[in-house]
Amino acid sequence: MHKLTVIAATLLVATSAAQAAEVFKNEQVTVDAYGRIYAGQFMGTKKDSAATSTNDYSAKVGANQFIRFGVKADSAISGTLKAVGQYEAQFNIGDSEKINNVSCTTTSPSAGTYSTTCKDDKVRTRLAFAGVKSDNWGQITFGRQKGAISQIADWTDVSLSDGYGADALGRNADTYGTGRSSNVLKYSGKFGGTQLEANYKFDGNGTEHKDDAAANAAYGVSASYTLPMGLSAGLGYNVGVRNVSGANDAKLLVAGVKFDNKSAYAALNYGKGTDFLAVGTDHTAWEVATGYNFVNGFGVLAMYNKQKSDTAGVKTDTVDYYTLGAQYQFNKAARVIAEYRIQNLDNNAAKAEAIKDDYQLAARYDF
Repeated sequence: MHKLTVIAATLLVATSAAQAAEVFKNEQVTVDAYGRIYAGQFMGTKKDSAATSTNDYSAKVGANQFIRFGVKADSAISGTLKAVGQYEAQFNIGDSEKINNVSCTTTSPSAGTYSTTCKDDKVRTRLAFAGVKSDNWGQITFGRQKGAISQIADWTDVSLSDGYGADALGRNADTYGTGRSSNVLKYSGKFGGTQLEANYKFDGNGTEHKDDAAANAAYGVSASYTLPMGLSAGLGYNVGVRNVSGANDAKLLVAGVKFDNKSAYAALNYGKGTDFLAVGTDHTAWEVATGYNFVNGFGVLAMYNKQKSDTAGVKTDTVDYYTLGAQYQFNKAARVIAEYRIQNLDNNAAKAEAIKDDYQLAARYDF
């Protein structure tokens, strides 16, 4: 009976505008549901579709709409020891009602036979992990979750709208266990103002890495310390193990500071990558975010992302932009957002066209 109650309550929260997070609780089990409805639109100069033409265009133009839904659960084992689990999925809506929004790529090998690979990008599993937690020593989980270095990198991943920011450091989903990744065993513990995290990503199926043909393992550690006044400092290090003979491992170091007093916010992250973007390519990165939330519901945020790569002594600016954003919160659940991105890159790295500014307007509802 309890299982049916949990399922019914979870579905109710997922399909309504209810703001209650706790959907079930007794002496042994707690289940919380949460989600987000996001309707955004990137605006700018669209790229000319003609094959022989060139024009200055924006990096992002078009719909950015999705529904995100998640469930957290824990159950008592003994004493302070609990079993914990979390699942989070995102349903990308775009601008189409087609049931099967599938993109296909056809390749023609030298043997003359054609191979077609199709990918449905409508539904993404963002998180799916389970483990045990204790108030005394922390939490151990396994599954699809964030890597340890995200503890620091997240400090500058605070864009008001979806799709901007967090582009310089190199931390990404399914990239050497730095962001959300599968097959991750992770430890997390908080002791006073100190937060410690460590993770190991087991070999996957070869689909999670952007430049390696074989599956890769990865491992990372991070530590941060927060003062009572809201000032934090942290350091994280991650290594992606390349299976290619003679290829250097992908290494990423992130160091950051943050101040957060619930009204004012400021964060600075520095990143140093060695063979991380590609074998033989190093990079340095800066990400900055600063903002303020006023008591009347208005909030403002400015960000800066800068990445410079170095390949055989040739240095190139690969990411360089500012964002200026504002939002108005009607209440804790509903808000409207406007964010403008100012590009500093003179030219597209692969073409002669200049990258123009773009901006996003969005409405967001959290439950």
